[in-house]
Amino acid sequence: MTSRSTASASPLAALYPLLFVALWSTGFIGAKFGLPYVEPLTFLTVRYAAVLVLMGLVVWHTWAPWPSTLRECAHIAVTGVLVHAVYLGGVFIAIGHGLPAGVAAIVVGLQPLLTALGAGWLLREKVRATQWAGLAAGFAGVALVVAHKVAAGAGLATLWTLLFPVAVALLAITAGTLYQKRFCPSFDLRTGSLIQFIPSLVFTV
Repeated sequence: MTSRSTASASPLAALYPLLFVALWSTGFIGAKFGLPYVEPLTFLTVRYAAVLVLMGLVVWHTWAPWPSTLRECAHIAVTGVLVHAVYLGGVFIAIGHGLPAGVAAIVVGLQPLLTALGAGWLLREKVRATQWAGLAAGFAGVALVVAHKVAAGAGLATLWTLLFPVAVALLAITAGTLYQKRFCPSFDLRTGSLIQFIPSLVFTV
């Protein structure tokens, strides 16, 4: 998730970034092992339903605060659809139809660079020369991986069919990140997760 919690700090707060990285990065591994046995969007439907049950229990147990206005809830919901439903939907569909998880990870790994560029364009944040260089290097890396797959026997038409949903996923998570930064930069992670995953579940179903 890309949301930031406004919950009070705890002694374990320093471990949250490490936990986030571990959970986020292993998502591709889970997709690789799970998708041979279930259709991609069914996989995500079960996942979102499980998140809602677990986070619902957390919210109930901790009395987590909710956003103060319906407008804020709507912004959080839009972010959730982009960064969960569309992003994960695109990635899982591509992997489910044969795109290697590593290739998908490389493509969507361009997201921080695209977000930095988008922040400069839409949010008037300064983009450094090193960020432009990083974006160029990232695209070059993707091109090399794609060229390798083509050389290994995957046709361009087939490869494009697999890469298209990942490209949509990349644009969605970039747009979702920028949207959140602009309209709802801070909210409680516990209740925010419920607000994000309810429309994500509906969208995926």
